[in-house]
Amino acid sequence: MALLTKNVFIDTQFFMAAELDFSSGSISSFVELCQKGELAHITNTVVIQEIEKKIVETIKEGLRGIENFQKRAGFIRSDKKLSKQAFPVLSEENLKKKGFADLKKFLKASRAKKLDMKKVDPNEILDMFFKQKRPFGAAKKQNEFRDAFSLISLRQELKDGEKIYVVSNDPDHKAFCASNDKFISIESLNTLLDICYKHIEAKRAAFIENFLQENKRNIIQELESQLKSADGYNVSTWEDAELDEFSIVEIGAFEPEITHLDDESCRVNFDVTVKLLATVTGPDAVNGYYDKEDGVLYTFDKVEREEVEEHDFSVELEIGFESDGGELLNPQFILHVEGLHKGIEFGIEETPWDDPRM
Repeated sequence: MALLTKNVFIDTQFFMAAELDFSSGSISSFVELCQKGELAHITNTVVIQEIEKKIVETIKEGLRGIENFQKRAGFIRSDKKLSKQAFPVLSEENLKKKGFADLKKFLKASRAKKLDMKKVDPNEILDMFFKQKRPFGAAKKQNEFRDAFSLISLRQELKDGEKIYVVSNDPDHKAFCASNDKFISIESLNTLLDICYKHIEAKRAAFIENFLQENKRNIIQELESQLKSADGYNVSTWEDAELDEFSIVEIGAFEPEITHLDDESCRVNFDVTVKLLATVTGPDAVNGYYDKEDGVLYTFDKVEREEVEEHDFSVELEIGFESDGGELLNPQFILHVEGLHKGIEFGIEETPWDDPRM
């Protein structure tokens, strides 16, 4: 796919999915391309204020969690040294300043053009609302009006013949783009980066694509190896049930995307769905005896269950290579599965739930 425009708008939904991490690899690559003039970041006051609101909400939620833990963990509070480590003194105001500063730094680094709502005609927004034109829809989302103002402000900014990429996975944003030829819907920033790098670094990108194709089997084998070596555990409502083992049934298709490319290295990302067969053993609660007087369930046997679950993984490849007189040589890759160090969660129940609609 060719790069159809340099203009890029990133919806709030993307930043939330990225956990408000403005230093992530994809965002850093986007900033670099904006600084080189390969992409042009256009945003508006709606998105900026939404992100600021989300930063505050995230901080409040996190501090509430720490406070609740502190209230229930008397055994930690009694140890002053351990308490200081477990419950550091975090100021909501200082955390908010940090979050706002990171956002401001990102906007400055990406040379963002910040639009206000002065050019937006409220009558047009009302007309869209009453006629239920996207982003207004049947779902009656709380932020429909904000989305409408945001998208119309972008349209007002574009000159004749200009287009803009809208990075969002929101169905209403996609529908709006589909009915407006100036807007190009794109689901993820990684996809946009892939398009851009293949446009501006065609030779290197072709080298990387060829390497990925030739080494697909090796990449899958390394992915299998890391998955098999991961810890696993069962987190269902089946109390005291333990995961005995799991195995890979099938690794789904995946589409690698170039998210960074320079003279000596390349970063490639992809999401993949993997079917895993898990074996779990737990108490036979179905045939157990419940003592009403003591309020205790007594079990006498064990039950083993096997079930196939689908798990989605985000994978990153770091590819290094040498450059000699314009020729790219000796590519090598390192594979990393995001979050795999935490282990793989399974949800195997003693009695499988059947959907009566099926």
